[in-house]
Amino acid sequence: MEFVQSGKYSEVHYDRSRKVFIKTFQPKLADRLRYALRIRPYPGRNFVIVAERLKALGIRVPEVLAFERYRLEMRDVEAPELRGLILDDVALQERYVELIIKLYRDRIHCRGLHTKNFLVKDGELVAIDLDAYKAPRLIHYSGREFLTCLKRSLGGPEAFLYQRIVERLGVTDAP
Repeated sequence: MEFVQSGKYSEVHYDRSRKVFIKTFQPKLADRLRYALRIRPYPGRNFVIVAERLKALGIRVPEVLAFERYRLEMRDVEAPELRGLILDDVALQERYVELIIKLYRDRIHCRGLHTKNFLVKDGELVAIDLDAYKAPRLIHYSGREFLTCLKRSLGGPEAFLYQRIVERLGVTDAP
């Protein structure tokens, strides 16, 4: 098992023989309480819920092989990150803009919509790191908060994508 990365509340390992990523979650105590009280789905289950929602919108996601409350196994997509390709490819820019607009209109919130969280497989975008997404439930995140998070995600040479998305959405008071 090969260590890939660790985040604030998770670790990712790669099983090279099976071509499978294994993500384990170590949420803080307050989040564990929310899961136990069913205020929010457990991280493994949330990933599956979001994956199904994105697939229904026509957005590709990694294949989930198994999940538990705090553990997830996904098949390796074996594709490059969008970040390394998007600046030189107008078609990929358009696909990214359309994907973000779908998420916005379907009220799916994510704080990590930067181009490192998308892969390009056979010319199509594949959304990864789905545990950072939140499908709408009783309380919806505002469109303004979505755009604020998106603006933070798209800095530097990719900032033009944020402007393009805002214009296409017709939002005149964007952050």
